[in-house]
Amino acid sequence: MASERNLSPIALFIAAVLLLTGGWLMTSFPIFIFFALSPLFALTDRANTTTVVWEKMEWVLLAQTISFLAARAFDFSFTVSSMVYGILFTLPFIGHVWVRQVLGNRVGKITIVLLSLALEYVLLKVRPGDSVFLADALKLQPDWMRWNIHTGYLGASFWILMTNWLVYLALLSERPFQWYWIIPAVAFLAGPMIYSYFLQDQSIGRGSMMNLYSGKSIVEDVTYLARGEFVVRTAAWLSTLILLFTFVKSQT
Repeated sequence: MASERNLSPIALFIAAVLLLTGGWLMTSFPIFIFFALSPLFALTDRANTTTVVWEKMEWVLLAQTISFLAARAFDFSFTVSSMVYGILFTLPFIGHVWVRQVLGNRVGKITIVLLSLALEYVLLKVRPGDSVFLADALKLQPDWMRWNIHTGYLGASFWILMTNWLVYLALLSERPFQWYWIIPAVAFLAGPMIYSYFLQDQSIGRGSMMNLYSGKSIVEDVTYLARGEFVVRTAAWLSTLILLFTFVKSQT
């Protein structure tokens, strides 16, 4: 968990806001998005000593709201919708704290990754045209994501979340600068990007995903048509199982 002596909630919040803002606004090179959520992962450790699930989650909520405003280039006509998205994407962090409290401290931050991806899948099914996805931060870098014909467009969301989780383990956990986590974090960030440059396929863009899930037109890529948004769909099933098991456990 994050060290209470060294990392204050305010410092983690400020770091998250600056990185999220940079990630969304630097659309030509959105590298900061791969580090921006790791301080929010660390904030969930603050609820470890309390029975109140949403303890310290106000920092996550505020950071997420600012993040979605940054995704809209700080167009304040989207303030209300950004607040709604902020609430929605704080739920995976609250869900993780609840699952950890019921199942024990060995429950890792991977639950945040799964619950966030599951929420993106729900939004895709309910509001495919209007939703903001984490993968949208990379929409101007299709050369980084030619592999997503297999994972779906939202495979980029999985890439971003997993890298942030590994950065948290390497730099913001109870024992920071753990080299055995820094190496996987660097590999997970750079590996898909490098692999993409060796592929000849065209990446799946947001438009193709919208066409498939809104039923407006036929998607040309056969591989993507068969698998769809495989990553978030799988995460939705896994998240359902985790939440059901946690609920049953909490009642017994």
